[in-house]
Amino acid sequence: MWQVYSFSVLILIVVFSTYCSTVNETVFVNATKSKLKILGIFGFLGKSHFDVFKPLLEELARRGHEVTVVSYFPRTDDAKAKEPLPNYKDINLVDPEIDVYVNIVDLKQISQSLFFYMEELNILMAEVTCNTSLRHPAITELIRSDEKFDVILTENFNTDCFLGFIHRFKVPYLAFSSHQIMPWTNNDMGNEDNPSYIPIYFFGFIRPMNFLDRITNTVGLFLYKAAYEYWFRSVHQVIANEVFGSDLPKLQKLAQQSSALLVNTHSSLFGSRPQLPNVVEIGGIHIPSKINSLPKDLTEFLDSAHDGALFFSLGSLIKSTTMPKEKLDAILKVFSSIPRKVIWKWETDELPHKMDN
Repeated sequence: MWQVYSFSVLILIVVFSTYCSTVNETVFVNATKSKLKILGIFGFLGKSHFDVFKPLLEELARRGHEVTVVSYFPRTDDAKAKEPLPNYKDINLVDPEIDVYVNIVDLKQISQSLFFYMEELNILMAEVTCNTSLRHPAITELIRSDEKFDVILTENFNTDCFLGFIHRFKVPYLAFSSHQIMPWTNNDMGNEDNPSYIPIYFFGFIRPMNFLDRITNTVGLFLYKAAYEYWFRSVHQVIANEVFGSDLPKLQKLAQQSSALLVNTHSSLFGSRPQLPNVVEIGGIHIPSKINSLPKDLTEFLDSAHDGALFFSLGSLIKSTTMPKEKLDAILKVFSSIPRKVIWKWETDELPHKMDN
């Protein structure tokens, strides 16, 4: 039985690798023409994360696979009308009382302490995600159902509580990361993460690191891994056991069963590093092959940018209007001094200071 499952996973890896090998054209190759029943589990409330996975999930459905997707971001009515995908099924986790993570990070509250990001990842995101998503009635119904799947796709981020589905359905799984690999993930995959020359995700060190950076990087890597194993996982294990049953294996053991890890990075941006064969960079997978036209006002604005344009965005999670005044003034001063047109994701109608460009 597991030989069949492993063969199915191999097919998917080939499919994903082929998908990532082209820039301007999406090409899928499925040598056996088999149709797989795929379960996608994406319980994190961050829209920017799901936007990375969505194009691949939809493409799998276009290729004839039966795709069931658990998320907070079901296909919209407009998307369904534009392109019906009858074998793409949403299990909708949307709750009117729970907001998805868009414009929620207040920059004034961000500290530079070593464990600030761990606190945010665990308390704000992971525990809320596990408690909210896993206790949703739709999740309960899925767990109790007689559904059968060939493979599971799920996000690798700040919790393993959703890996209970691996135990529930007894199938192999592939993990996705919408950004650089988290420090604890390398342990689970057996992937190289030597802190002497590989900067960890949270510090922003630039290679080559100096001696002090390497010391900080080494200590930070140890502390982050320890915090995840003995703080995050211990809490999430309790929640997962309540949902999936007391016979659920340790989450770490389930995490180590990943057949592959697909990472939204590329060496041209993040530098080269040794990777296992089943750790595959898929940077840019969310970029569509067909680009929609820009709104008229943006088109006119960019057409008039004879000296070029600069696009500045802190992402969908961060609320730019919460930026501390001294930092905002410094950025606006630089932007106003350059000849280029500037496009900035800003949450109110006007900037504090008028800029001609």
